[in-house]
Amino acid sequence: MTSNSAASLSAGQRLAAFISAPSSAGPLAVFRIGVASLLLVQAWTLADSLPELFGERGLVPSSVSRSMASPWVPRVDAVAGALAPLGISQAAGVQGLAVLYVVALVGLLLGIRTRLSAVVAWVVHTVLMNSGNFFAYGVETFAHISLFYCAVMPVGAAFSHDVSTGRLSGAPSAAATLSLRVLQVHLCIIYGTTGVEKALGPVWQDGTALWEVLMQPQYGQFDFAWLASVPWVVKLATWSTLVVEVGYVVCIWPRSTRGLWVLMTLGMHLGIAVMMGLWLFSGMMAVLTFAAFGWNLFAEALSARARAAVVLPFHSHPAR
Repeated sequence: MTSNSAASLSAGQRLAAFISAPSSAGPLAVFRIGVASLLLVQAWTLADSLPELFGERGLVPSSVSRSMASPWVPRVDAVAGALAPLGISQAAGVQGLAVLYVVALVGLLLGIRTRLSAVVAWVVHTVLMNSGNFFAYGVETFAHISLFYCAVMPVGAAFSHDVSTGRLSGAPSAAATLSLRVLQVHLCIIYGTTGVEKALGPVWQDGTALWEVLMQPQYGQFDFAWLASVPWVVKLATWSTLVVEVGYVVCIWPRSTRGLWVLMTLGMHLGIAVMMGLWLFSGMMAVLTFAAFGWNLFAEALSARARAAVVLPFHSHPAR
């Protein structure tokens, strides 16, 4: 075997280990818990608005929203219509669907019949999303993707009722590693393409993009008119956003820069939440990055701190 062949085999082995060496499902469990928690908060905030969102006399008539819906996916009014012969009103049908969604999210959060809970939550979310497309925005798309990942990935193999009762094994697995890599690569594609697209826009290049956003009443949570007197602050924030998103693909992988980039990304989404009021969207993106790239660093730091706390008393009281 030539040296080139050996080097190629070594590279192949490293790649195989990178995508399939057994690892803990901890990051996937954190992903599951974070997504379920955020969607439960969203469900709670929208509980009183169900008639306006999905009712037959809601803010957007069914005849209008139906024209924008996918013909291949059921809608709330179709589900309610199917229940009508049983004497269930449309309002009761909508409420029943919402309750089923919440129950599935609670099951997903606690890891009770995790895969079944995820599938039910994803199916109901699909129906709700197809029915309320007028009110959907970025968080709905990422919630839909995340619930699908929860349905197909081993997210219940850690920190779950299924593991504590022995229904699922909590042992490291190749499936957990492959799933984590898929999630990580997907995030890199999202941030990379979004960053490049922004960087090509003139308002991002001249540093005025965030000014234009914050001056819109639906986004600006405070009076940011004072920024007109310090334009360098707006330019710095705008270009910093580009650095975080474009640099995500390169800087999130090396261990030397991963922790910094996780913190910068979380800080960016915290800023979006506070300044623009997009708490659920920011929370969803923060959960994705923390679970995919930050959890292992956080767990290692906690473990090192715990070991130091155990060793310290022995050094503090040397044998006499």
